[in-house]
Amino acid sequence: MGVAMLTTHATMHTYTVQLRIRGTGLCPEEITGHLGLDPNQVRREGQLRGVGQTWSESMWSYDGSIDGGVMEWSSLEEGLLSVMNILWSKRTMIEAYLRRFDVVWWCGHFQSSFDGGPTFSVALLGKLAEFGVPIYLDNYFSAPCTIE
Repeated sequence: MGVAMLTTHATMHTYTVQLRIRGTGLCPEEITGHLGLDPNQVRREGQLRGVGQTWSESMWSYDGSIDGGVMEWSSLEEGLLSVMNILWSKRTMIEAYLRRFDVVWWCGHFQSSFDGGPTFSVALLGKLAEFGVPIYLDNYFSAPCTIE
């Protein structure tokens, strides 16, 4: 008699968080110099985006990484608080960009099932309100990992 193999699917929810500043006429190098932070991602207006496509606006993005690696969290709240704490002392400078450009907390939610999502504590919601930057939550589906 053969041995039955048990296969389970591990569900995954991971999150990325970036403060993104984007718009026409935006100069990413000026933002880098002004905030004193190296971005994790930069796009330039007119830069090639794909075959026959270019970016219609520039973007500067910061995710808290030091070495350029991808920052991922198992909790969206943990990710938001981590990046927000780094940027907290720069709120006034960021507020000036809110008047000229589109500024958001860009949050990526990578999921392998539709059985959950992020939870926000009252404390986090208060800090987000005080910081004054809206949230953009982008959802991505990935096939679940199979564990045998």
